[in-house]
Amino acid sequence: MPDNHIIKMLDEKPFSTLRDGDIISAESHIATCEQCKSAYDAARVAAFLIEARTSETVHAGPFFKTRVMAAIRERQLTAEGPALARMWRAAGALISTMDLLLVTLTCVTIFSQSPYTQIQTPVVAASQNLYSPEYVVLERGDLDDDELANDQVLGTVYDVEDGDGQ
Repeated sequence: MPDNHIIKMLDEKPFSTLRDGDIISAESHIATCEQCKSAYDAARVAAFLIEARTSETVHAGPFFKTRVMAAIRERQLTAEGPALARMWRAAGALISTMDLLLVTLTCVTIFSQSPYTQIQTPVVAASQNLYSPEYVVLERGDLDDDELANDQVLGTVYDVEDGDGQ
């Protein structure tokens, strides 16, 4: 039995659950194997100590309950601080993070615009009437051959739109 060590069997099961056949087999093996003998002795002593400790009962002293209840009452009566301080302890990290994010975004918004940016005029829509009153009066520009006559300008300004009726 020198090739069949019992250390693996002792590691797999608690010593107290070993059957009689396993114990007889282990005791015959430890007669020839010193390494298994020390493991077997350690498992046997540990099982004995665990069994002795679990069978022992400890009784609480006569004033144990009184001392425990006094400690609980004392803890409840101590001031925990104002409600705002308790809320800050609970949510302080979240609020601080949100404040930092707000300051960062504000700084990025303020300092990201270049002072040299120009305000661009909106792009004229393609559907705008080229003969609208605004175009005729304000955007006329230099017209050489296609210059509008006064009656065309007045007709465009005072022309009644088809669907409006005014």
